[in-house]
Amino acid sequence: MTARAEVFMGFPRTVTVLFLTSCAEATVSRMDPDAARETADAGGTQDGGETPDAAGVLDEDAGGGGAADAGIDAMPGPDDGGTVDVSEGGEPSGSDDAIDPVPPHDPTSGSDEPAPSDPADTEPGSTVTLPQPAPAFSCLPASRATAEGGGRCADLKEAWTARGINAGYYPFRAKVPVEQYSGDYSGPPGQTFRQGATRKGVILQIVPAGAYVGLSSTGPWYDPPTGCFPEGQTCGAPYRAACRSSSPPLRPAVAGFRWGYAYAGASHMQGWFLFDPAKLEWAGGDASHPCALGPAGLDYEVHAACGAAVSCRGANPTCGHVNPCAEGGDDCGRPACGARSGGPLTPSAHRLVVARPEAAVRCTMRTPPHPSVRCLPNGNAADFFFVYPFGAYLYWAQNSTTKAWLHHGDLVQAYFHNRDAQGVLWDFVEVLQSGAPALTPASDGSGAPAACDAQHPERCTPCRNGGTCGWIQDVFLR
Repeated sequence: MTARAEVFMGFPRTVTVLFLTSCAEATVSRMDPDAARETADAGGTQDGGETPDAAGVLDEDAGGGGAADAGIDAMPGPDDGGTVDVSEGGEPSGSDDAIDPVPPHDPTSGSDEPAPSDPADTEPGSTVTLPQPAPAFSCLPASRATAEGGGRCADLKEAWTARGINAGYYPFRAKVPVEQYSGDYSGPPGQTFRQGATRKGVILQIVPAGAYVGLSSTGPWYDPPTGCFPEGQTCGAPYRAACRSSSPPLRPAVAGFRWGYAYAGASHMQGWFLFDPAKLEWAGGDASHPCALGPAGLDYEVHAACGAAVSCRGANPTCGHVNPCAEGGDDCGRPACGARSGGPLTPSAHRLVVARPEAAVRCTMRTPPHPSVRCLPNGNAADFFFVYPFGAYLYWAQNSTTKAWLHHGDLVQAYFHNRDAQGVLWDFVEVLQSGAPALTPASDGSGAPAACDAQHPERCTPCRNGGTCGWIQDVFLR
């Protein structure tokens, strides 16, 4: 056990660092521990090409179905006291996500501070300073983890197909500059793309005041009104919608942070935001705000929250309009549905480390969100993947929605692989060791006993004990 001063998630503090053998035992101390109550997690974004948002900002970070993401440089060893520079150049409210207000003065607490005086007892003309209430969101959308993901490859837990991952976005406005993180951060405040000494997360960007943040709904959201598989359509009907409601619940927070992207004045990178009413304000009640349509402009803003309709500036499609049943037909290794190959793996024989692809080069066709980001081709597409200098996105499903960051050096084991219709090889992985254990928690691996193998995927239970699972492009593993 070691005590020292450092900065965590942008806040200076003195911490006690516990070196634990089980990530499930790890805890995180923050400046406001009450804001970190909700730790259950269950959302992300459907990525595509570069699409301008309502303010004319290009989507520099669109992924699936085309571009994907990862890291670029192997990390140098961290200084003991410093940083590692990785750069090269309609639900009602009532969730339990609310941040508790400052408690009132308790006259029985033994505090030496006097209780606030009663204005009726003051002399005429005197000034009375009353305690100010803690800031609160004008709308606190209901949040809930969901698990209906429209089918799973080999029926593996959380190995969802894109058909059922139909996230929407809740709009918020930045009241002050707001940091966006890839994961647990222990570096200096205000410095982007730099890792600290003890955690591998980075500040992705500082979103300026006045820009917007779209916070993700839960990821799995599958509810076809008439079924996705009419007779003769075993790969999913392209003319049927995979979701009826356009108001899925907000994705639950993790350690007080929520997943989302920035837009209308900031890069569209996806990552974690501290869910703090002092930093963000609900924008869904303002019809003039630009619609939160996801990083690539291919998703939808939720249509209702806190018992009221949400309106925005621009065309806002429904969930079903942008999520047809045919999505994800090529996700589980079925050549008849477009996949080139694929199937279950023996996870104990496929333990891999997140790493930078050696073939990454300077981007020529797309504008990266940071000078240190490189690109990787796929077939005839020169800038198919964005390659980040510290890690790669993890997705809810292939070619769909991001859910977390993996960082270089993280250890995973793969349960399934699939080469999709575009020729991209994907792996469904479980995180075993994480450089950002609070926001990307690891599993203990107990779901892959000796009996769990490629011939018996039904004997596998990934993602145990709150461990992180998801899909990642194989090019970012070695």
